[in-house]
Amino acid sequence: MNVTEFTVEAGNEQLSCSLASPEQALRSNASGLLLHISGTRRTALHDPTQNYPTPLFLAAGHYVLSFDLPHHGDRAGEYGEKLVGMSQALSAGNDPFAQFVTDGMAALDWCLEKDIGANGKIVAYGISRAAYCCLRLAAADARVRAVAGVSPVTDWAILTEFALCDTSQLPIERWVDQLADRAVYLCVGSQDARVGVDPCVRLAMMLFARQQQTLPVDTMFNQLHVVDVPGHSPATYWQLDATRYLLRFCDKLSG
Repeated sequence: MNVTEFTVEAGNEQLSCSLASPEQALRSNASGLLLHISGTRRTALHDPTQNYPTPLFLAAGHYVLSFDLPHHGDRAGEYGEKLVGMSQALSAGNDPFAQFVTDGMAALDWCLEKDIGANGKIVAYGISRAAYCCLRLAAADARVRAVAGVSPVTDWAILTEFALCDTSQLPIERWVDQLADRAVYLCVGSQDARVGVDPCVRLAMMLFARQQQTLPVDTMFNQLHVVDVPGHSPATYWQLDATRYLLRFCDKLSG
């Protein structure tokens, strides 16, 4: 895998990013850009149990961009790691989700300066917390045209790690208007008590309704899948289905 490491200034941070490029023979004016967010960029690009979209996008001639979530991987610091670090930072007034939006915009700026994603084919993929972050970025940055969220966090009040935080301003449904013209794929297990089934379904129905109100007839392109998967772990089939959704969206932009 051909991976370029680069650093951008994201707010007050120096953000390390990784960009995987398709083989030279597969690159063309139709090549798009997938922002694949997992806990860390190494997982998103290299972990065979988590990186399902990466090789498929590269094989289709697209680029794949990733960086560590706030308080994950190389970015773990004074507030702790992973969800605990995010919740502690939020309680201290350092919103990790606003930081992610800043991160994503800065990383996309770098790519566009290199003419990567300049054709408008910029899509994002994430699971659980990463899905929430990708939705927030898409709501803030119209360059992100489509998001696939598998087992997505949509309301942080459900997570025990955030029990002591004020999460009232965080439910992703607050950004339904901004997401109305994006393609959104949501998939959640029917028994997912970790992130909750009802908030995900409610978000999807709000998006469907908003699109029906604002878009031309027959242009609704969102998908919701409530699937027979126990617990919070997404099945490989649905990770691949989410990937195919994004690939088809990129293909449509070429039409």
